[in-house]
Amino acid sequence: MYLPPINTPKEGVVLTKSFYGLDEGTKIDDRSFSAMKNMSSDALPAAVPRKPRRKIAEIANITALCLPAYTAGGLTSFTGIAGNAFYYNGKKITGEPLTAGKKSIADFGGKICIFPDKLYYDYLPDPDTGEVAETLQKLEKTCVVTGAVFRTTKNDISGAYSASISKTGANFDETFAVGDSIVISGCGTEKNNTKIVESRKDIAAADDIISVVVEAVTASRLDVRLYDKKGALAAFQNTTESGAVTIAVHIPDMNHVCVHNNRLWGTAANGESIYASRLGDCQNFYSFQGLGDDSWYSLLGTDGDFTGICSYRNAVVAFKRDCIHHVYGDSPTNFSIPKQIYGGCMDGDSITQIGGILYYLSPSGFSAYGGGEPYSIGERLRTKHTACCAGTDGIKYYASATREDGLHELLVFDTRYGVWHKEDNTPFVGFVSRDGKLYGADQQALFLFGEGEETFPWCVVSKRFTYDITQHKGVNCIYLRAEVAEGARIRVSLSHDDGPFTHCGEITGSGFSVRRIPVRFRKCDSFRLMCEGEGEAVIHDIEFISYNGGKTNEK
Repeated sequence: MYLPPINTPKEGVVLTKSFYGLDEGTKIDDRSFSAMKNMSSDALPAAVPRKPRRKIAEIANITALCLPAYTAGGLTSFTGIAGNAFYYNGKKITGEPLTAGKKSIADFGGKICIFPDKLYYDYLPDPDTGEVAETLQKLEKTCVVTGAVFRTTKNDISGAYSASISKTGANFDETFAVGDSIVISGCGTEKNNTKIVESRKDIAAADDIISVVVEAVTASRLDVRLYDKKGALAAFQNTTESGAVTIAVHIPDMNHVCVHNNRLWGTAANGESIYASRLGDCQNFYSFQGLGDDSWYSLLGTDGDFTGICSYRNAVVAFKRDCIHHVYGDSPTNFSIPKQIYGGCMDGDSITQIGGILYYLSPSGFSAYGGGEPYSIGERLRTKHTACCAGTDGIKYYASATREDGLHELLVFDTRYGVWHKEDNTPFVGFVSRDGKLYGADQQALFLFGEGEETFPWCVVSKRFTYDITQHKGVNCIYLRAEVAEGARIRVSLSHDDGPFTHCGEITGSGFSVRRIPVRFRKCDSFRLMCEGEGEAVIHDIEFISYNGGKTNEK
C-alpha cells in the first residue's frame, strides 16, 4: 500500500546583524525598522536609543531661538523670543514692542536684527562709553520737520552739485550720521521726494532721486549727495517746504534675513526683490553711489512669496516654494542671479547647512542642495509634513516636522550613512549649535542635546517578515544579542498578521550577552517584532527560529 509522505515543517533561521534606521515604505529591507521612538544612529549598524537631553532654562511661550554670535562658551540661558517679548541671556528686554507672528533673526556684528519688525538689540558695549543699551530699538531712524529748506548749488568749474536740507532746531545730528542713506517723503515739490522702487510696478523717471547719502550733519543742516537711477548726480528743486516732511533711514519690508560677507541680506515681503545692505552697515539699504560698498537690490520675475534665505559657501541662496535663486558675486558691481533652479523650500526654518550641503523641507519632502539640482533624501519617509524647523550638531540633521494631522515628530538624518531615525514628538520651535553641540527649544524650555540624566522609553518595530514565500510560517524562538546597562531592560513582543503585539519575554541589565526568548508558536503569513525599553542598551543581532510549511489560504 502506498502511503503519501508526511510534510513536516521546515525549520528556518533568519539572522539580522545590521540595522539601518527608519523606513516607512510598504515593503522594506530586513535591516530597517518600520516604526521607532527615541532611537539614534550613534552605534550604527547596531540599534541604540538616543542620548539624553538636559534642560537649561524654562521660559513660557517660546517662539524663536537665537545664538549671539559674538559671545563665547556654551549656552546657559535663553536668548530669543517668548510671549511677544525678546530675551537676552534670560533677561526680558524692554523698548520697542514686537508684533505677533513668525520671525526671522540674524546677528549682524553684535546687533540681533528681528524681521519683519525691523528691530534690533545690540548686546556689545558701545565703543565710546563701554555701556550696553539694554533696549530693543528700531533699525529705521526718522525725523519729521516742517518748513525745511531744500537747496542745490552747482560748481561752475567742476559741474558738481552740492545739496542740503536745513531747518533750525531740527536736531539732525541726534538722528543721522555721515554715510546714512536717507529717504525723503512728504514734499509738496514731488521732485524732492526720494523714489523707492519696491515693486515691479514702481518706475523711476530719469531725473528722479533714488539715493540720498549724508555727507555732513549738524543740528540744523544735512549736507547730502543725490543720485538718479543711472548713478549720476541729481539735484533738488530749490524750495522751502511749508508742510511736514519725513526724513528717514528706511528699511525695506523683508520677511527673511541672513548675514553674508558683512552685509545683511533679505527677501522682500511681497516676493519681488532680494536686498543687500551697504557693506558693514545693516541699517542702510539705499546707498547707490556706484561704489563697491554700496547697497544693492534685484527685482525678480518668479511667482510666489519667499520662504527662506541663507548664506551658502560664497553666495546667498533665496528660496521660494517652487524655485531657488542663487546670488553670486562679492560687490554690487558683480552681484548677479544668473538662473533659477526648480525645487524650492516650504519652510525657511528647515534650511540647515552640513558639510557644504543645504538640507531643507521641500513640497515633495526632505531635500538636499549642493549648488546643482536639488535631490531627495526623504524617500524612506511616507508621512507628509507642512512645516519644519531644523538644526545640526555638525553631522546630523535634526528636523522637528509638523505632520498634516498637526502632530509633531523629531526626525534625525545622519549625513554619514544616509539613514533616518525618529526621536520623539516634542514640538521644537528652534535650534542653534555651538562647538559641535546642539541646543533646541520647545515652547516651554531650552535643552542641550546629548547630555544629562533624562530617562525615557524607547521602541523599535521590525518590518513584516514573510520570507518572501507564500507558505505559512511561525516563530517559536528569538535570540537577541544585546548589551544592557545595569537597571535597563528590553521587552520583546511579537505581532502575527498585523494583529496586536503579544509579550514574549524581557531582558534586564546583564552586560553583553545572548538571550533566548521563547515564543508561543502561532501559524501566520507575516510577523513583526517589537523591542521596547528604558535605559541604556545596544541591540547587536536578532535571530528568529521559525517553521515554515503549508500554503496560506486566501481570506
